This record gives sequence, C-alpha cells and structure tokens, in this order.
Amino acid sequence: MQEYINEYQNINGEFAKIISKSLESDNLQTHAKAASFMDDFQQWVELLSDSYEVVLYKEALSEYRSMLLFWCMGLYKHAFISLRSYFEATLFGVQLSANELNFRLWKSETLDLYWSQITNENDGIFASKFVGVFAPLFCKEALYMRKIAVEVYRECSEFIHNNYGATTRLPKATQFNQEIFNLLGDKVESINQVIMFVLTMRYMELIRKKEEISNFEEPIMDSIGYLTCVQEIYR
Repeated sequence: MQEYINEYQNINGEFAKIISKSLESDNLQTHAKAASFMDDFQQWVELLSDSYEVVLYKEALSEYRSMLLFWCMGLYKHAFISLRSYFEATLFGVQLSANELNFRLWKSETLDLYWSQITNENDGIFASKFVGVFAPLFCKEALYMRKIAVEVYRECSEFIHNNYGATTRLPKATQFNQEIFNLLGDKVESINQVIMFVLTMRYMELIRKKEEISNFEEPIMDSIGYLTCVQEIYR
C-alpha cells in the first residue's frame, strides 16, 4: 500500500517540475496574460448579475479557471477540453440571452447545446439577423469572427476527439511540452478575442444604458481594439 501512496506522491513532484517550466520566462507572460482575462470576464458577469443567462457565464468562468490549471500542469488534453467548454458555454449564453423560452427549455433539460446552431450562418449569433438587432455596427466584422470561432473550435476538438494528427503531438506521458504550451496559448488568445467580440456586440446597448462604457474601454480595446467597429465606439 505504501508503494501505491508513493506513486501518487511522486506524481505530485513531477507536476511541480512541469508547473515551474510553464511559469518561467516567456511562458509566464503568456500564462499570466491569459489569467488576467478572468478579471475582464468577471466584469461582464457582474454587469449581467441580474440576467438569467449569467448562470452560463459563471459556469464558463469556472471552466476557464480549470483550463489555466491544467495548462500549467501539462495536462494538455484536459486543458483543451476545459477551453472548449468555456467557449461553448459563453457563446451558448449569448445565444440564449435572446430567447428566454429556449433558456427555460435548456434549464428543464429539454433543449441541448449545438455548436452548429450557435455558429449557423443564417440563424446563429454571428449572423446579420442576430448581430443587426443588437449592434448593427458589428455586422461586417461578425463574419470574420465567425470564421475564427469555427476554426479554433475545430482545432480544439481535434485534441479532444483523438484526431490522429493531434494525438501524436501530445506528450505520451505527463510532461512539459513547449510546442503544445504555445499552441494552447494561441487558442486561448483567439477564443478570448471572439468572446470579447460577442459579449460587446450583445451587451453594448446595456453598457451604454448603465453608463459603463468607459469602465469597459480597457478590456475591450486590449482584446479587440484593432476592429473598426470597436474603434468607432471608442474614437
């Protein structure tokens, strides 16, 4: 039995080594930048504290915290799983925010999350029909953001569903891997840009109504300030 205990205690030591490598030099900057996005996301959660859809955003934030931990521990497949779950929950929340009936159906477990519906070209949250109702200024760049969303979701899914090419890139044992660490960093940044876009698009009217637009300037500009629609707001 002691041998069994020692095995897990040794694993603990290995994780400590992996975390050290994950949080040194440029890796520290990458991970810390991703971690700082939790504060930006929390700001949206607080803004929407009275909304019914906030339950999904809280769940998304919980998944993001898990992703950060898995990422620096070298548990890369689990990091991809949590990252995709965070992405799904957030965008699903935006979708349901426009339809309380569907939210109630989801809550009663008679409606499920379907990524294809969330990103549907005609009826999804990037479609001109949806974006035009909440923030017409964002319609043109929504097409670009949809493309990023679809691509990064597919790339995360390849690691989750044991795609051959993706699986062969993962370490065979729990260990630090710079290539996968960097890849996760790229996916986190892309997903956070899409999330900042959809939240800003969906709730800009509310931000203006609550006179919070200046309080959201820094996180919005830091993430998607290169977009013309955002520059129009904060020029």
